[in-house]
Amino acid sequence: MGDSFLLQSQHMADLLVFVKVVETSGFTAAADALGLGKSAVSKQIQRLERNLGVTLLHRTTRHMTVTEAGRVLYEHAATMVRAMEDASASLSSLASRPSGRLRMTTSVSYGKHVLGPLLPAFHRQHPEIQVELLLVNRHVDLWEEGLDLAIRLTDDPHVALAGRPIHAFDFVLCATPRFLRGKRLSHPDQLADLPCLPFGVSQPGHPMTWRFAGRSKGHEGQACTVTLSGPVMVNSSDVVRDLLLADMGLGLLPRFVVADDLVAGRLREALPAWAPQGTFGSRAWALWPPQRVVPPKLRAMVDFLVGQLAPQG
Repeated sequence: MGDSFLLQSQHMADLLVFVKVVETSGFTAAADALGLGKSAVSKQIQRLERNLGVTLLHRTTRHMTVTEAGRVLYEHAATMVRAMEDASASLSSLASRPSGRLRMTTSVSYGKHVLGPLLPAFHRQHPEIQVELLLVNRHVDLWEEGLDLAIRLTDDPHVALAGRPIHAFDFVLCATPRFLRGKRLSHPDQLADLPCLPFGVSQPGHPMTWRFAGRSKGHEGQACTVTLSGPVMVNSSDVVRDLLLADMGLGLLPRFVVADDLVAGRLREALPAWAPQGTFGSRAWALWPPQRVVPPKLRAMVDFLVGQLAPQG
């Protein structure tokens, strides 16, 4: 297979030289155009004639004419050379400017609250990239589903994927001011007696829990795990948020899901002296199938997200 490939590559090089000789009407001009020695050009033409078993050019000390076989070969070879040049030019253009369709995926909540709002700015910067965004709350195999990029919330990115961290995020325990009114919460143990709205799906024999670590004076180094009880369990951050706003209990959510509600006062953080531990990591990663050269469209999106979301300075 290696010898066959080498012979085919050699044959292609000989055809390129032949086309240049015909188009420049001489060996010397072709050699100058290709950056080769005249003797090298002559040897390649001789090898091509020997391999094809025909005479392509009649040569004298003063003149060169193309034979009938040479004219037939030139018509086909010239078309092939032009196609190769066009392909090379297209690839060069693709490598120099980000363009084409970028298929990517992330979770529904992250897409809604973080990635989606950034897409207009990305489009203004890169109008020739068409983004196809798949929002799902399940693991997606990038190879099987033909995806270029995944944004995943994890502390343990898959070792089979190339990747770059984008930003860290934290979780917040919160409820409406009305729900919290009159409740003097100072320790996570108190949550066992209150309605909580866990994000996720329960597993038989494994009760839903929330974990906390002390982060203020008097609680440093302390850890606490609380077994939950509540009226609803759901695998949607946005549905949990809706239930919180309906005064149904306390929820533990990524801050980016409820940031606007906290600023507007619709929700209020509970137990600020304790840091809740998230259920799926604390960092957003850009992950993609490993490849020798990262396509410009993929690099453009990753650089954009890091520039928009990573801490500055």
